[in-house]
Amino acid sequence: MDTLSVDVEKCTACRACELACSYTHEGVFAPHLARIRVVRFMDQGLNVPIVCVNCARPACVDVCPTGAVHIDRSVPVVRINEEECIGCGECVRACPFGAADFNDDKEVAFMCDLCGGEPVCVTHCIYGALTFEPVQTIAQRKRRATAEAYAGREITA
Repeated sequence: MDTLSVDVEKCTACRACELACSYTHEGVFAPHLARIRVVRFMDQGLNVPIVCVNCARPACVDVCPTGAVHIDRSVPVVRINEEECIGCGECVRACPFGAADFNDDKEVAFMCDLCGGEPVCVTHCIYGALTFEPVQTIAQRKRRATAEAYAGREITA
């Protein structure tokens, strides 16, 4: 299963991901309508792109009174059916990561849908802070980084 991965050390907060996302989904360059948000921590010099992590048991799905928020097993990803959404905002309040948001103009909630398996935010991230890859690849990279840090030196293959 592929997943969206974030490397906060590479994110410069250029916000190209937000612009690409909002244009792809809404037809306008409007960061407030993006399904990805870059949060800046100025004191630490850190920029953190916030995306839906597609939890195994998503709270947003559990609290939706109409079933508009559901898991699409074909991608797999959490999706919101705008026609069924009543705009109550329960999914937005339930998301522990702040990945769900609300479109005031349409009066519906929205969140990342991974662009059907080819996230545009990744293709527009020129610094490589965003990747879409298998979970196993991410885990292997993290194990290697941990081993290198533990050994105090870089390990060559």
